[in-house]
Amino acid sequence: MLDQQTIERLAQRLDEAERSKSLIPAFTREHPDLTIEDAYAIQRAWTKLQLSRGRVVKGHKIGLTSKAMQNAVGIAEPDYGVLFADMFYPDASAIPFDRFRAPRIEVELAFVLKTPLKGPECTLFDVLNATDYVTPALPRRRRRAR
Repeated sequence: MLDQQTIERLAQRLDEAERSKSLIPAFTREHPDLTIEDAYAIQRAWTKLQLSRGRVVKGHKIGLTSKAMQNAVGIAEPDYGVLFADMFYPDASAIPFDRFRAPRIEVELAFVLKTPLKGPECTLFDVLNATDYVTPALPRRRRRAR
């Protein structure tokens, strides 16, 4: 497991890459033993940073739901993440291309919540009760520098 200082530093690098629209190498190049728990810890630190800047969580996504995509990236289960309010666009509206660098999309499921989910003991029923609606989402895929 990565120490908290490294997690915070990597979250800062993600933040800077997003704001500058620049590509960064996969963290596993620098940290070959990085675990899925480390990745989610980095995501939580990055999310906390975004929230401190005023971004608002509007929902959550489940990605890499197909076995083919999981095999392509070397994982055995779907991943999940947050969806901020500024990531949503009204139906049939233009999406500004210049907001992204080398955009790529993959259809995923977005859970728009009516109440927050908390804690490691969260069950399927908690998710169902907290869900306002589920919709297809077209989140961007971060392309890694090689």
